[in-house]
Amino acid sequence: MTKTACVTMMKDEDFFLPIWFRYYSRLFGAENLFILDHCSSRSPAEMLPGELGAGCVKSFRIPSLESLSEARSAGRFDAKRFELISSLLTGLLAFYDVVIFNDADEIYVPDPARYPDLRAYVEARGTDNQITAGLGMEMFHDVASEAAFDPAQPIFAQRRSFFCSLLYTKPHMLGTGSRIWPHAAEKPFVFDPDLHLVHMKFIDADRFLSRQEERRAFRTSVAKNTGKLWLWDGDRALEELRRYNEMPLDGTPFSGRDVMQRLFGRSEPVRIGGMMGPERKRTKKLDRYRVIDYVTPARDKRLASERRVIPERFVQTGI
Repeated sequence: MTKTACVTMMKDEDFFLPIWFRYYSRLFGAENLFILDHCSSRSPAEMLPGELGAGCVKSFRIPSLESLSEARSAGRFDAKRFELISSLLTGLLAFYDVVIFNDADEIYVPDPARYPDLRAYVEARGTDNQITAGLGMEMFHDVASEAAFDPAQPIFAQRRSFFCSLLYTKPHMLGTGSRIWPHAAEKPFVFDPDLHLVHMKFIDADRFLSRQEERRAFRTSVAKNTGKLWLWDGDRALEELRRYNEMPLDGTPFSGRDVMQRLFGRSEPVRIGGMMGPERKRTKKLDRYRVIDYVTPARDKRLASERRVIPERFVQTGI
């Protein structure tokens, strides 16, 4: 059996943490889940429903940026947190065959046409000592036809609209130690079209707006060097969600392998980086590997502008 650990880092994720915890604990056991908590107002166990919070919740509270010394508080917040995350993941690989990292609003889901669930996918890989990325699926709330999202109910039964995101095609399933960044890894990795990273940031309009205000306040008062997206105000956030809703629908049946064929001329997994990888198109940061750097901006933009519908085979998984 392939021993698997799952890790997240979060702050006040009352909405998404139960989704993440329920999904991964069912597959790999709550005892193999680890939560890095960046000074939430409540403990992670208190954010989980009774049946989840009563289980084995391993959480580590990280000091607030304001409490750090001047030397430790310098630098970008994302760089600091991913230095911690990378070290933890590498350390866990001394005891686990595979370690998965996600933000609390992300989960990895394999194509049900190929694997019944993520545990089966991991078992099929075995101890291959590879880093793997799954095709990013940016799900969003169709505000004209879908009700408010209920975190206690299956995801794909409530939300069907998404577009493919190469930025969120993250190499964060590790079979070997590596430094990682929000969307990248230090070592070459495999981009597998049969694996998907489901990003849920936009699955509920009201939650997205309230969370954006929280992040904007954090960015303004504390972590002033975090990503610029954290500065969006309510109007800018609504504009983004409205843009997703107005995308033209691509009615062709969705397949990660078809997307891979369009991007790289082959439907099988592609090695990103190293001598056998595709040619790098963007050269801004050569110390790390991202899928988006191996695709032309025009092709990436076109793929991200196509609204798609989750196939029924995903809905039938009960996720």
